[in-house]
Amino acid sequence: MSAFRRTARGLRLALCVTVLRAIHRLIEGHVAATGDALAVVEGEHAYSYRELNAAANLFARRLMTSGFRRGMRADVQMIPSVDLAVVLLAILKTGGCYTWRRADAPSFQIPTVDEGSSLLVDDIPVNGVCGGPNLPVITRGTDIACVLDGAVGEGSIAVPHATIIAMASCARARRSPWAGEPGAFDLWAALLSGATAVVACPRAVAA
Repeated sequence: MSAFRRTARGLRLALCVTVLRAIHRLIEGHVAATGDALAVVEGEHAYSYRELNAAANLFARRLMTSGFRRGMRADVQMIPSVDLAVVLLAILKTGGCYTWRRADAPSFQIPTVDEGSSLLVDDIPVNGVCGGPNLPVITRGTDIACVLDGAVGEGSIAVPHATIIAMASCARARRSPWAGEPGAFDLWAALLSGATAVVACPRAVAA
């Protein structure tokens, strides 16, 4: 019984700590500790944790310049790729959340203070950029990270940072396939554990 109490106490403590954390803050911790480790691999394209974080910092600033703010939701339509990893991480860094749908024709819609607006996928920073320091936006584990489309006749499902972090805590593989689960949960499972997310179906390289 004492062992059971210790286990229960440990789970409660882990949950309390998780509530105080956000996905991107944990990833930024990996950048500080092992920044040169591979974060995302897509065929011949690869980002280390430091490179992914730098690109996401730069794109997050572009999002905020366009009017995207904490608590807003971006509609993202892209296939799993290094570009998508940059976009989703950048959205979280602004304090916003996302709805992601697989789409061969990439696009994303970003609400602004005035009316609808969008940035082009060509605006996504390339590898090797200097993204500046991490954004100081305060995000808690209870804040919404992504919104899943519900089944026909059902409402959407809002998923907070803490839930995704808890789900990712079971990940152990050093190289994890990123097949495109709803909400990009398989991407976060890899990145939150310091592993490498490997795009299952990389884009064809143009001749």
